[in-house]
Amino acid sequence: MKRIGMLRTTLVVALVVGTPALATHKPAHTVSCKQIKDALASGKTTEDVEKDMKVSAARVKSCTTPSHHKSKETAKHT
Repeated sequence: MKRIGMLRTTLVVALVVGTPALATHKPAHTVSCKQIKDALASGKTTEDVEKDMKVSAARVKSCTTPSHHKSKETAKHT
């Protein structure tokens, strides 16, 4: 009976200690493309946006590069 109690305690401690380490890999919040575009429109540089919003350069680039895909509406009118 004592072994089961010790095993349960060890498992609980492992879960509690491991949880913060796992949480560091997930972003605390996501930044929308609209927020990134608004910050750039207000005069911030891409580097400032990356630092202030804690996003990668790839994220800023993906939000600011126009899409090269034609929509169905555009394809019909050309």
